Amino acid sequence: MSRSTADPSWLIVRLGALGDIVHALPLASALRAWRPDARIDWLVDVRHRAILDHVGELSSVVAVDTRRLRGPTGLLAVIRRLRAAGYDRAIDAQGLVKSAALAHLAGATWSS
Repeated sequence: MSRSTADPSWLIVRLGALGDIVHALPLASALRAWRPDARIDWLVDVRHRAILDHVGELSSVVAVDTRRLRGPTGLLAVIRRLRAAGYDRAIDAQGLVKSAALAHLAGATWSS
C-alpha cells in the first residue's frame, strides 16, 4: 500500500557496477534533502550491498541476486517483494532494460 504524499516512499534502482553506484550516491543525498521524511530504499545486486549499508540517507537497501532473475520464480519473488513495499516513486538510475523493468514492475510511478 502506498504511503501518503506527505511522506512518500522512493525506490532508487541502480543494480550494479560499483563505480556507477558510487557516482549515483548524490541522488540519495539530494532526495533526502528535498524530502527529509521520505522512505528512500535502494535496489541493488547482492554483490554491491555492503557499500550501500553505510549510506545514511537510505531507509533500507533491497538486495537481489540478479543472476537469479533469469528464471520466472526468482523474478516473481522480487516483484512481490517490491510491490509489497508500496513505493510511490521509482527512479531508474541505471538506464538499462533490466533496471527499467524492475522500476516499472515495482508498481510505482517511475522515471529514468
